[in-house]
Amino acid sequence: MIQAKISEKLHNLLPNSRLGILMANVKVEASTQDFKDYANHLQGKMLKKLSETKETELPVIKATRSAYKATGKEPSRYRPSAEALLRRLRTKRSLYQINNVVDCINLISMHTHYSIGGFDIPKIDGEVVCDIGTSDPYKAIGRGELNIEFMPGLRDDQGFFGTPTSDSERTMVMDHTTQLLLVYYDFHADDSLNKSLDFGIEILETYCQGKSIQKLIVV
Repeated sequence: MIQAKISEKLHNLLPNSRLGILMANVKVEASTQDFKDYANHLQGKMLKKLSETKETELPVIKATRSAYKATGKEPSRYRPSAEALLRRLRTKRSLYQINNVVDCINLISMHTHYSIGGFDIPKIDGEVVCDIGTSDPYKAIGRGELNIEFMPGLRDDQGFFGTPTSDSERTMVMDHTTQLLLVYYDFHADDSLNKSLDFGIEILETYCQGKSIQKLIVV
């Protein structure tokens, strides 16, 4: 069982901060055609929404961008992952295809508008703390060293390993991952987080053989 909290420093600066957490046993494999068909269906619905409202104006993403500005990070340079996914979709590019777990995380993020970190639980060392990033960068998945200073993010006893912009390579989901931690970064603080976690549970059960799923909201 992962223990998680929000640091006093971050909470004082961003009092609406919450973490939505899912922990699950999963099986990593290639995404099925059923998943791809469902993902295409949801992408079509989201594209219609994006034709009427730009991604930066969606309430959850707008709150995340405001949180970045409050901590001292420029969201247009270090886009939160949900915003980046929707921007990619709006410019007529499909979501990335990696494996079923990563693909599902991206789909959940696209649908709920939350930036979501996905981590291999055994690679996490100690308590998870949501805090403000330091001057020590980490190697981010697919983008090299990421400057996490002034960015809200997650740390354990070894240091920071996740931000709303990108996860670190140290705790990334691999083909052998069986224990998954999902963290929804929430700076909006309304009822949509609980519904979005339930949607995540449904997706993990349906497309990742998700079992023994635990749900938690950290305030």
